Amino acid sequence: MKQIVLTLAAIICLATSAMAQISESQTLSTTLWKQGIATCAHYTAYARGFGKRAEEIKSQYPQGYTLDDLNNVYENQGRKWEKIYNEFKEEEDKNGSINDLKELVTPQIWKLVEPEFQAYITEHPEAMQELPPQPAQENAGNDGNAEEKANDETAPATANAKSGMPACSANLPLWLSIIGALLGLCALLTALSNRGKIKEMRRNFARELDRTNANLQEFSADAADQMRALSIRLTGKAIRKNDIVEEAPAEEKDAVIEEEPQALAEETVEQEAGEPMTLFLSKPDENDDFTRVSDAFEPGNSLYVLNTEDGVHGTFEVIDKPEVHRMALMMPTENLIRACSGNAIQIPSGNRIITDRAGEAEFINGKWHVAVKAIIHYEG
Repeated sequence: MKQIVLTLAAIICLATSAMAQISESQTLSTTLWKQGIATCAHYTAYARGFGKRAEEIKSQYPQGYTLDDLNNVYENQGRKWEKIYNEFKEEEDKNGSINDLKELVTPQIWKLVEPEFQAYITEHPEAMQELPPQPAQENAGNDGNAEEKANDETAPATANAKSGMPACSANLPLWLSIIGALLGLCALLTALSNRGKIKEMRRNFARELDRTNANLQEFSADAADQMRALSIRLTGKAIRKNDIVEEAPAEEKDAVIEEEPQALAEETVEQEAGEPMTLFLSKPDENDDFTRVSDAFEPGNSLYVLNTEDGVHGTFEVIDKPEVHRMALMMPTENLIRACSGNAIQIPSGNRIITDRAGEAEFINGKWHVAVKAIIHYEG
């Protein structure tokens, strides 16, 4: 897009430069003629030793100057300037061409006048629109047989030549309108292209979000199924380790024995009173009870580690393992909020979980219950 804009800018400059050319025999507009007369008068005064530098005149009259403007500058020069002023004042009301301006000064002075006058024409293209049409007879004598030899393809060029006005100069407003329309079209195409890209990015983001939500729901459903399948086993362990808990229903015990007889047989040894123990816990449920308890770390299930001295009271914290942190941060509301507190922990802002203060849990009715939440924060 930048290259297109630069190219169009170059075209504008070239077109403006081309359109600013005036033939030497073409009658000038009133504004251009007065500027030419004033420029000739200024350099005449300069050649006679009392004229100011062109930069000083331009700084005082940046939009151009006339003979009367120069009179305000040189009026203190007395008769030297008065003679030049009167000489050129007689010509100011006579419109003419560049060739006519040449006749008013010497060739040496014209060498100074010409570049400044051409620069004024280039810098003020609006003056081109004031050019009067030229009589058809002006160029007719130069080539009397031109019209007889012209065909249909050269007719427009011949008409422009007869009018004394170059084709580019005559069509200046049209060229500017075309270039402006091209610039507007480029801007519109760029905006439409960017709009399409933004829509495509939004569609891609929506698809990625839908896939992520589906994966999370599938993971949550699998976890819920595992917890329901193992809830009977966990309840059975709690009853055998604590005599004060009520007996589990007979059908639940039968289901546990029928499902995992070998695992239950290995868990018949009861903990001695006062013996320290480390347990691994999964996330709490809506009642703040840990749904899964194990004496060994279980990847994909264990989130917290609990230490107890008496089997009734204990302290817990988040297991310091990268895989545990990744699993917990997938759904912080489900995995962390019921057992932990902290500043904005519902929004994952890192990839590591730091336990600032361990939580407290009690063994009640066969379940480890959150008594005091742990305090955590995120890092990384």
